[in-house]
Amino acid sequence: MMLSSLLPRTVVMTGLAAWMTIAVLNNLTDQGTNLANLETMLTMRLLSEDQVLGNGLEWRAWGSGSTASVLYCVIAWQLATAAALWWGAAAHLRALLGNGGTGEAATAASIALSMFAAMWLVFLCGGLWFGYWIKQGPIQGVHFTLLILSVVCMLLVNQPVGAAASAQRDRRDAERNPVTS
Repeated sequence: MMLSSLLPRTVVMTGLAAWMTIAVLNNLTDQGTNLANLETMLTMRLLSEDQVLGNGLEWRAWGSGSTASVLYCVIAWQLATAAALWWGAAAHLRALLGNGGTGEAATAASIALSMFAAMWLVFLCGGLWFGYWIKQGPIQGVHFTLLILSVVCMLLVNQPVGAAASAQRDRRDAERNPVTS
């Protein structure tokens, strides 16, 4: 893999690893913010206060006693995801410096980014179950944005590049336009 393809991958993986690490630290040091948001969603308080919107969903509401447990599960997953993202970043850095294989880097990044995407999919599905899109739309918007970012990053780290990509294009072109003699 060429420097021009490894460098952006290394930067993206390192940036996401740093971002997720900060998210974990934020959740550990300011639990009140996410506890409040989670409790509002899980208890469906905003929906029960509305006389029209979401009333048919309220049977799904949880009691507020489970909020802390949900947050601790989120923090644990975020911590594991941050570790996986750092693993992917380190593997890319090793490949960039010529001390590691590009296959290992791509595998590490794919696992880490799959964990990252899985988190946002679970948040989106859980939020949809509790109707958070009705009254807490900005939170859903963040989750969709991060899912899209996950997919774009997966495409980036799994793009064939360099000589391998050129050979793949040549094979594809040869199959499309066979030379007959």
